[in-house]
Parts: sequence; structure tokens; C-alpha cells
Amino acid sequence: MPLEAAVLKRESEGQRYGLTPEEEAPLLKTCKELGLWGLDVPEEFGGADLPLAALMAIEEEMGRTVTPFLFPPDSPNLHMLKAVANPEQRRKYLDPYARGEMRSSIAISEPGAGGDPAGMTTRAVKDGDDWVINGRKIWVSGVPRADFIILMARTGEGKRQEGVTAFIVERGTLGLRHRARDPDDRRPPDL
Repeated sequence: MPLEAAVLKRESEGQRYGLTPEEEAPLLKTCKELGLWGLDVPEEFGGADLPLAALMAIEEEMGRTVTPFLFPPDSPNLHMLKAVANPEQRRKYLDPYARGEMRSSIAISEPGAGGDPAGMTTRAVKDGDDWVINGRKIWVSGVPRADFIILMARTGEGKRQEGVTAFIVERGTLGLRHRARDPDDRRPPDL
């Protein structure tokens, strides 16, 4: 709550709504110190593994402020990785992500399709041992600071979510480009 005034001032001046890295860093540090890191993350990753009712109460309390802050890590991304990561991916991405040593982003939505997998046009084609992904994603929150992106792409001809696969794309991957958000545009950047 003490950060509300700064956040609202920046927004009223047309700047990005949110915390600066300097404002967020001590909050993240305090989360780790107080055991508030990974409230719904399994204990095997150092999380609290709180039940849904407790998480709802926490979110209700967080709703008392306009300061945008989510207790780390971004749990939907962590739970997706936990469900599908192979042992090598788990070691390389999931474990450090759960400890707060890496940041992630997820790229699902596309122009003309939003988050509807039936309209997804981003394609991934196997090329030897690699995958070549072509397409465009929109509303990709957190991509400027992400160490890796969980990117959804169509690998088959199925309907709706059939034929859609999640890929881990590291920052700096050849051909990966993201368009920075226009300062007047309140939407997250494109990928």
C-alpha cells in the first residue's frame, strides 16, 4: 500500500502502470524472507502449498490496494511446467523458476484469435532436431524481463486445442523478436 501513490502518479502522467524494478525488488526479497514465496507452489519447490480457501483470502486482502503485485512465482506458469516438463526441462527451467532465479512469460493469444486455440495460426514445424516456430503473439505480459517464454503453437491439424503444443523459448533465441509497447498503449507487448 505504501507504493500506491507512486504507482498512481506514474499512471496519471501517462507512464506504465506498475511497479518499477527498484520498487519490486524489496517486495520479492521480503516474500522470500517471510515464507510468502510460492503460496500455492508444492513444498518440494520451497512453496507453502496453501489450500484454495487460504489463497482466496490472500487475494481478497491484496485487492485492498491498487498496487499491482502478485506473490511469486507466476503460479499458472509454474503449474504448467510442473505438469509437462521432462526431467531436463525441470532441472533447467522449473527448479530455478520456482526458486525465483528465473522469470517466465506465457504466449498464447494471437491477433484475430485472442486466447481461442481454434483460431491459433502460429505454427511449429520440426526441422531435424529443432523446431521452427512462425507466428505472432499478442498481450504477452512480462516478456521484456522473462528468461524464457512458454509459447503455444500449432503442430498438427486438430480442432480447438488438439494439435497445440507448448514450447519453451529462451530469451535470445535466434529469430525471437518482441515489439516493445507504445508508451500510450496500455496493453502488454507483442511477441
